Amino acid sequence: ENEIELLKSTQNDFSLVIEGAVKKVVTVATDVSAGTGFVVGNEGYILTNQHVVADASVIQVQTYNDEVYTAELIGSDSTADLAVLKISEEIDGFELANSDEIVVGQKIIAIGNPLGLDFTVTEGIVSALDRDGPSVEGAYVQTDVTLNPGNSGGPLVDSNGRVIGMANFKVGGAEALGFALESDVVRETANNIAGRVIV
Repeated sequence: ENEIELLKSTQNDFSLVIEGAVKKVVTVATDVSAGTGFVVGNEGYILTNQHVVADASVIQVQTYNDEVYTAELIGSDSTADLAVLKISEEIDGFELANSDEIVVGQKIIAIGNPLGLDFTVTEGIVSALDRDGPSVEGAYVQTDVTLNPGNSGGPLVDSNGRVIGMANFKVGGAEALGFALESDVVRETANNIAGRVIV
């Protein structure tokens, strides 16, 4: 069985990774917006884009198993467009990759809720590193993974099941030109918001 898993991972078959990863992704729904989030650590912390939860009075997250929880907004950083949420349930969370291990050309998947299609998985590659974003320079991974409205805040996942970035924005009108906040910046920002190490 281990040989099959190894064979699949060396062939960049993500089916085994997806099975575990999709359970760590959540749909984030508020009274004004919707998007995607993902669980980190094991204390019920969830990361998403700040713009997904901006101006929300109620935030709910739905898991892959259709369980719905009310989430508390711990804090957010509008510059990095990242928010930290917390739920009472302790769900198994993602590990974050080290940004310096990400290489151009490696295959990755995105998991999110594009246009309300829950837990959609798309595959692509890392197209470039250290791209400038709207407000943070050199902190974005460029990818050709298809990102649509609703993917915001979702994870880009490598073949080891680790998060290399948080889906953030795509260039309007362009195909296969998406950007994600790289994992090291996600980690640093999230821990700063929480005031402690959560990921």
